[in-house]
Amino acid sequence: DSYHTDKYFQESKSKTFRTLECNECVRGSCRDMGFSTKCRISMSYAEGSSWSAYEAMDLCYAGGPHDVALSVDGPMTNTENIVIDHIDPVDASQFAFELSFGCQVSITGLFITQLADGIMGMENEKTSFWKQMHLKNAIPRPEFSLCFSRSNEAERDGTGAGAMTLGGVDTRLHMSPMVFAKNVMKSGFYAVHLKAVYLREGGGVSAQTTQSGMGKMHKLGLSEAQLNSGNVIVDSGTTDTYMMASLSGPFKAAWKELTGSVYGHQPLSLSVEEIDALPTIVLVLSGFDETIVGDEPDGDPNNIAGYTGDTGLSENVRDVVIAIPAAHYMEYDSQEGAYRARFYFEESSGSVLGANAMMGHDVYFDIARGRIGFAESNCDYESLLLSEGLSISTPVSGLSRIAAEIVDDMKHECSSTGCRGVMGLFILGAMAIFVAGIRIALARRRAVAECQGVGLEISSLALDLDSDDEGGHVDEPPMPQIT
Repeated sequence: DSYHTDKYFQESKSKTFRTLECNECVRGSCRDMGFSTKCRISMSYAEGSSWSAYEAMDLCYAGGPHDVALSVDGPMTNTENIVIDHIDPVDASQFAFELSFGCQVSITGLFITQLADGIMGMENEKTSFWKQMHLKNAIPRPEFSLCFSRSNEAERDGTGAGAMTLGGVDTRLHMSPMVFAKNVMKSGFYAVHLKAVYLREGGGVSAQTTQSGMGKMHKLGLSEAQLNSGNVIVDSGTTDTYMMASLSGPFKAAWKELTGSVYGHQPLSLSVEEIDALPTIVLVLSGFDETIVGDEPDGDPNNIAGYTGDTGLSENVRDVVIAIPAAHYMEYDSQEGAYRARFYFEESSGSVLGANAMMGHDVYFDIARGRIGFAESNCDYESLLLSEGLSISTPVSGLSRIAAEIVDDMKHECSSTGCRGVMGLFILGAMAIFVAGIRIALARRRAVAECQGVGLEISSLALDLDSDDEGGHVDEPPMPQIT
């Protein structure tokens, strides 16, 4: 308990919590669990961690302020077939629904020392979080998007890790138009068709590629059939990226040619500038080629970051390009003061594009249409809130707390009613000036952002993203969950 972000869940303090009866088991099966029989579920992972739990149900909502719970009267329904903008954390309780979940009774391995309280499956199955939310009419469409950012440190009271959008995608997070790859799996994991892998000399964070820049692109010589000998899954629950073992030789040969060093996973003492100069890994995916939806980017594919265009990366100008800069596949360890490569070649067949491959993109899972969208982004949810005049914390934090402290001091320094009245007006005036200053700053920030346009660059921050979708890989302590 001392390792995790929160204390143990107290079932007795929830009026709506209930344990599922044996005839209600969703994923588990009825088993003797000490003093009673319950719907038991369990999971074990490749690196040795495991957990067991019993199934229960309670009212739940995703997100909300980080420092206070919101009141919920009962489950809500949001079935309008329109885009609903509820970016304000205070609106989170409007999407409350009855969630079936597992109450863990035992954990082993990395689940003991991970920062997060538990795990949340997002696979395409009936027990996943988004699926239950959609089936209970809390969101109108079977869609969600994940936008991962990095931070060099993870704090127990919360570390910004990006944004999760349920029921759609938020284009305000995007620095480039969203392009769409085909999801080749109908259930379970999400998978793409990998057409080619390149190393780009000199680094770079964007997927934007031109014909003049093709001289820096070094193709790794495996055929499409070899690259897709097994499923190439996009798995947010796998911290790192695991490619097929057959790609190891071509990758390491190209790496040696471009850097003069041997690629490995030993700790490296490198500056930020040296990290940025390392090769960028570029993946080419089959674009979505079915019915036009209407949200695809218009214009010349050569001018859209994320499309192959006429570069020769692929024969289809609307195939999708994903760039993975070294700032994402090299992870900084603050205790060692060094970087380690987190791009592996261990799979006998197939590949796993993990969280560090998704990082720097808003990745949109459009389950109903069979698409996976990618848009370049710094995934800065907090700045998006600030630009809308909102905050992750509730109004009792920040300025109101400062005002409360001033009032408390005023009680000791100012005893008369008249004096306190003058001081109260002074505080209100100061608060008004402070808020006006923030609005002016935000207005300037928006103006600068609009002028910069596509010139904006993706942030090269680092966060220890460790978690697991059910059935996925776990190679490091599971990642802090995005809420």
